[in-house]
Amino acid sequence: MAITTTTITKTAGWGRTDVIDQLEDAFTWLNLHGTQISGLVTSITAYSGGGDVGSGSTYYQDVPVATTSGIGTGATFNVDRSSGNIYRVYSNRPGYGYTDGEFVTLSVDDIGGTANGAVAMGITVAIDGGGTPVGYGSTNQFFDKNLSPSDDSTRPWGVLKQDFNTTKRFGVTYRGFKAYSDYKMSLYAGSSFFPFDADNTDDMGGLYRDSFRGTEYLDVTDDSSYYGTLDRENDSRSQVSAAYDDLFRYATSNSPTAHDLKLNIYRSSIDTDFAVLSFNQPSVGGVLNASTFSTFIIHNFDSTLYNYDEVFSAGVTFIVPSDSLNSSNGDTGTLGFRTLLVGNSYVSSDYDLSTRTAEAGWSQIYSASHNGQRAQNYNITTSQANYTKSIYTGGMNDYNTPLDNEATIFSRTGGIKDEGVLTSSDTTYGNRYPITVYTSVIKGIPINGNLIPCPYYMPDDFVVIDFNLPTSGQEIKQGDTITVSGSEIYTVITGSYNQYNETAGILFCARTT
Repeated sequence: MAITTTTITKTAGWGRTDVIDQLEDAFTWLNLHGTQISGLVTSITAYSGGGDVGSGSTYYQDVPVATTSGIGTGATFNVDRSSGNIYRVYSNRPGYGYTDGEFVTLSVDDIGGTANGAVAMGITVAIDGGGTPVGYGSTNQFFDKNLSPSDDSTRPWGVLKQDFNTTKRFGVTYRGFKAYSDYKMSLYAGSSFFPFDADNTDDMGGLYRDSFRGTEYLDVTDDSSYYGTLDRENDSRSQVSAAYDDLFRYATSNSPTAHDLKLNIYRSSIDTDFAVLSFNQPSVGGVLNASTFSTFIIHNFDSTLYNYDEVFSAGVTFIVPSDSLNSSNGDTGTLGFRTLLVGNSYVSSDYDLSTRTAEAGWSQIYSASHNGQRAQNYNITTSQANYTKSIYTGGMNDYNTPLDNEATIFSRTGGIKDEGVLTSSDTTYGNRYPITVYTSVIKGIPINGNLIPCPYYMPDDFVVIDFNLPTSGQEIKQGDTITVSGSEIYTVITGSYNQYNETAGILFCARTT
C-alpha cells in the first residue's frame, strides 16, 4: 500500500518558465500527457451554400461537421448570419486528422433548418502545416506552451492535453497553467484548445489565438475567444480569481526565487491514476504552511456518473489548510478540500457556470441562473471524549468562489494529553524524525463532499490524521513521518495545527511504508 513519490527541484535563482517546465515534467512522470495529434484546422479557405433564413441576425456556435471527404474528426465552426444571410464563417474547435484542402459539410439543421430556407454548407479547410501537418503534444510534453508570449513575455504558460476517452466527443480535457507572478499561477480548463495564431484579417480562424474553444456557457464564457486566451495579459480571467488566487500559490511571496522550489508528487499504489502534487520550499522557516504551498489533485478518474459524449472532466481539488497559530487555546486546525469545476469561465467580474463540466452536474445547485449558483451543505459530525471532529462541513458557496468542502476535521476544546515528542532539527525533505503520537487515522476521503453523489473517493494510502504533542511551538514540515506501526508509516504533506501549550492539529498524509 505504500505510495510512490518523486521530487522535481528547481534550484534557487529559478524563474517562472522553470515552473512551467516543472509541471510538464511532473505530468510526464504521472503519464498525464495525452497522445500527439496533428491535422488541426487552422482556418477555412472557402465556403458555399447556407441559404437565406429571413431577416434576422443569428449566430450558430460550435457547429459540428456532418460529412467529410477525408478522415478528420472533431472540428467545429461558427456561422454568423446577418439579415438572414451568412456573412462570416470561422473555425471554432480545430479537431484533428484533417488534410489540407479537405472538404467538409455542415448539416442544414444546424444552421437554420430547411423550413426557414437554409441549405447545407460546404467548407474547404486549411490545416496547420499545410501538406506537412504540425504535431501537437506528446506523452512527455505539453500539448502547447509558450515560455515567452508575444503579448506578455513575463507570463509563460503550458496546456496539458489529458485523454480520458478519445473515442468520445468530450473525452479529452485541456488544462492551462500560467505563471503570472513569481509565486502565483492561473488555472484554466476546457474541452478544446486552438493552439495557434488565428487569421485576424478575415476571422476565418476565429478571433483570438491560443484560446479555449466551444459553446458559450457550456464550455467557455461569453466573448469566449478573448477570455479563454492564454497568450494575452488576462491572467485574472481564469478559474482562479484575484480573491482566490492563493489557491495556486506555488512559492513564498518573500524573495521566492531565493529558495529552492520543489514539486513533490505522491502517487497512489492502489489507484495509480491518483496523485497529489505539492509545491514546497523547505528552506523557508516557520510552521508547515509557511513552506508548503498549493497542494492539489488533478482529477484523473473515470466515473460511471460521467458520459464523455455529453460532458468533460474539468475538476482540480486543492487541499487548503488554515493558518497554523500559536495564540490561544481556542485556535483550531482546519483542513478544506476545495474543488474548481466550472472550467474557464470568468467574465465581467463574475464566474458563469460551464455546464458541460462533468463535476458541475453533481454539485447540488439550487439556483437556476447561469451565474451566482451555490452548493448545498454536506455535514458529517462525530464526537469523541472532549474534542469534536466535524468532518467535511461544507458551507453555502456562490459560484464566484470555488466549490467548497471546507473540512473542520479537527477542533480541539482542550484536555487531551498523550505522551510523545517531535524532535526535528533540519529542513531537508524526507530526512526528519517521526511523529509518534496521533489520535485517529481517517480513510475513505471523498474528493469533495459537496459533490453528491460523490464521483470519487481517495484511495486508502491517503489519509487525514489528527495528532497532539505535549510540547508547544513544535515545527512540522512536509516530509515528517507519523508512525502507526513498524509496517504502517505516513508522510506529512500538508496540514494545520495549534502550537499554544501543546502542538495539536490535523494533517493530510500519504502512506510511505
